[in-house]
Amino acid sequence: MSYYRKFRIVIGTPLWRLYLRWAYKKCVCDVKKLDFYPDFIKKDFTCLLCGVGNETTADEFIKFVTERNPSPKIIIIDIGDEQIAAVKKLIAKKYLNLNIKVKKINALRLKTFIKKNTIDWIETDGFFEYFDDKSLKKLLLIWKELLTKDGFITTRACSSHGLIDQIIDKSRIWLGKVWIGVTLYPHDRKKLRNLLKETGFKYFKGLTGLPTFKRYSISLFLIALILFANGYSLW
Repeated sequence: MSYYRKFRIVIGTPLWRLYLRWAYKKCVCDVKKLDFYPDFIKKDFTCLLCGVGNETTADEFIKFVTERNPSPKIIIIDIGDEQIAAVKKLIAKKYLNLNIKVKKINALRLKTFIKKNTIDWIETDGFFEYFDDKSLKKLLLIWKELLTKDGFITTRACSSHGLIDQIIDKSRIWLGKVWIGVTLYPHDRKKLRNLLKETGFKYFKGLTGLPTFKRYSISLFLIALILFANGYSLW
């Protein structure tokens, strides 16, 4: 059975839809804790769903965006053929009136078809663990180039701190390998914090229902300087 079909058992359920609705809303609210207020209603608001997984995720993302802006520009990418085919079928059925681009591409090649400083919001879920530290740094630098000056990122990612978290990480990596046939990488929470700082980002970290799976709302460091001027720190 393919990665798409195996993983769809989890992310094709009604419970997954409820989780996404909660996660999108919660992470966007978290961005405000960086003293940053997303402007969804701006003209030509453009967002990128990076690693869609399946059509259920695409459907919930499109709904979330269009509830706030009736005519956004939406870009959806994934590296899997079945994922892309399923999303294209969804769009042909429900969203032909919207400006949505769907493309099969490795996220590390995004600059080959997206112009610099054109994306207002990048959203992804459980994506960091598909990249080792070196590749994740490259990804973050690419995202930084694509974002507008007031752009932001939301995601949920595994990050470990301490022995128990490391054990959970090893179990998750093993499960990913034997169940869906993918290689996952652990990310130390302190190293991830330093990596975000090194690549020019500030973030707010919140909880999810899983112990090592955290939600991250990320903005450009330039915006976060306002907080430093007022004596605040979110590290």
